[in-house]
Amino acid sequence: MKTNQLILKPKVLFFDINETILNTDPLRSFLSYKFGENAYDLWFSKLLHYSLVSTVTDTYKNFGLIAIDALKVVFNLKRTDFTADTSTQLLNILSSLPAFPDVLKALEILKEKGYLIVALSNSSEDLLKRQLTNAKIDYLFDKQISTEIFQSYKPHRDVYLKAAYLLNTPIKECMLVASHNWDVYGALCAGLRAAFIKRSEQQAYFLSLKPDIEGIGLLSLFQEL
Repeated sequence: MKTNQLILKPKVLFFDINETILNTDPLRSFLSYKFGENAYDLWFSKLLHYSLVSTVTDTYKNFGLIAIDALKVVFNLKRTDFTADTSTQLLNILSSLPAFPDVLKALEILKEKGYLIVALSNSSEDLLKRQLTNAKIDYLFDKQISTEIFQSYKPHRDVYLKAAYLLNTPIKECMLVASHNWDVYGALCAGLRAAFIKRSEQQAYFLSLKPDIEGIGLLSLFQEL
């Protein structure tokens, strides 16, 4: 675990969910089986692209609908006819992803240390609830916040500011924990502190802003907090 500066301990820890808390390998395997290698990366990149367009044009659309639209792109690029059955399968898998092995112990330790543990996800309210319940970790979160209530997606800075406001907590007392560099960068731009947790081959990309903490896996996070 790498700490870039000496920091005061935050009070609230916002956790990204997909690919940070929940392991998306089952979804990756499903899309690879259906469409071949790299299908998941293609789908996820389109998911991010469409959610960003939805946010910057102020035309919010439900996360599940965007996920299906992104899936249709994969169908088209792979020259395969779209089927509603495949979209249903995708959403079912997305709602039942397993937690990474280090999540349970790490969150239990952080809760014992007195931190407020909050889920902050681009998943819709209903999907987020089902994801955490199905992964059997919902009880570890003091609050679940979907960006749906803000009608914007991360990494728009207003999402982080409104989430902090919702908890009546100064932004400097909030920290985002995420495995996505764009999510971490959004939080930093909003004035929050941030921890970048490396879960895959994704590299840090923060321009002139650096996260307070960088590391591999959640278990080492509490050592710095």
